[in-house]
Amino acid sequence: MRMGLPIVLAGLCAARAAHADSIREAAPPPEAPGKNLVYVELGGKAGAYGVGYERAIAPWLGLGFAGSFLVVRDQQISTGAAYLHATVARHRKHAAFVELGAILAHSKIPSPVDSWDGMSDTGGGGVLGVGWERAGRHVVVRAQGQVLAGEGGLAPWAGVAIGVRP
Repeated sequence: MRMGLPIVLAGLCAARAAHADSIREAAPPPEAPGKNLVYVELGGKAGAYGVGYERAIAPWLGLGFAGSFLVVRDQQISTGAAYLHATVARHRKHAAFVELGAILAHSKIPSPVDSWDGMSDTGGGGVLGVGWERAGRHVVVRAQGQVLAGEGGLAPWAGVAIGVRP
């Protein structure tokens, strides 16, 4: 009877381990975040507001584009920004990131009279931003401070964005 007890205990331990392995095998692996991010921003790379798209090319690196169109007192302003997004630190759902990109802006003032063609101007610049991100399963919220560089020099800027990863 003394020999039977260790054999029974060993059998129970082996059965428990086999049962735990079958539970682990049956559970689906955690879903990886999507590679595509579609977002809207307020005060971001594309100006006063914008719509953007970003594609992850590595777990820590992405390429993106943001654009906007704004009319202020008949002046039409179109802005496009292409950028590189790099995550520099991540802890669970929170991340710190930097973005570096180029901005192209076009301004047009249509003529109110027939004898004048109006005015238009196109210019370029750069953007460097540092920010914080909170990424859930599908929803991403970002806030960042930026420095814009262009013909007029350097200017500080800030923005927030909310997006989805389908």
